[in-house]
Amino acid sequence: MSTYRISYIRSTGWTRLGLAGAVAVLFASPMMWAMGTFGAGDDALHRAVIFALSGLWFFVGTFYVIGWALQGFVIRQKVPDEEADEGPARRPPTGAPPPPAARPPARPSGH
Repeated sequence: MSTYRISYIRSTGWTRLGLAGAVAVLFASPMMWAMGTFGAGDDALHRAVIFALSGLWFFVGTFYVIGWALQGFVIRQKVPDEEADEGPARRPPTGAPPPPAARPPARPSGH
């Protein structure tokens, strides 16, 4: 049976999520203005622009700060099942040959 770890989104993931929300606000604002959500007249256009700009700042700023703050709380932990599988480091049996040398032994020179 395998175990699963839940991984929080990395800080760059939170920033990208904020950028996606900001783009959504940019697309939603003109559509909402065209449907008359902000009222009628010049005042409606002013409200739509303020809504779009505040939405941009809200999404980018909030999700950037969330990613930055969560970095301070990330601790890497092993799942208990993995520790049991690894066990202590094992030494080779005493009758085993030594590991191969990194380079061949030097040849005696005939000088």
